[in-house]
Amino acid sequence: MMERGAWRSNLGFLLAAAGSAIGLGNIWRFSYLCHKNGGGTFLVPYVFALLTTGIPILILEFAIGHKMRGSAPYSMHKVHRDWEWLGWWPVIFVMFGINLYYVVVIGWCVAYMVFSL
Repeated sequence: MMERGAWRSNLGFLLAAAGSAIGLGNIWRFSYLCHKNGGGTFLVPYVFALLTTGIPILILEFAIGHKMRGSAPYSMHKVHRDWEWLGWWPVIFVMFGINLYYVVVIGWCVAYMVFSL
């Protein structure tokens, strides 16, 4: 059995986790929409939801992955036999949700390129 890789430093892991969690949508679009729809007012429920739900679930996910040392489905199966489906949910969401979103964005880019020619 091959040994799994591990992070060499906490900073590298922290930067990779932040890059994964923040994403381009928060950087590009979020600030524009806040300004357009009332400025900083939306930041109050956003920060509340982040502190009460987002960060605790993120820490729980990292802790389970760290303890079980496996993929999401395998880790959830090790937590409880009937919970393996919970580990497959993010895999399927990424496969169909995020990939389909980026296919549409790439289609727009190709269409703009064709129209510009």
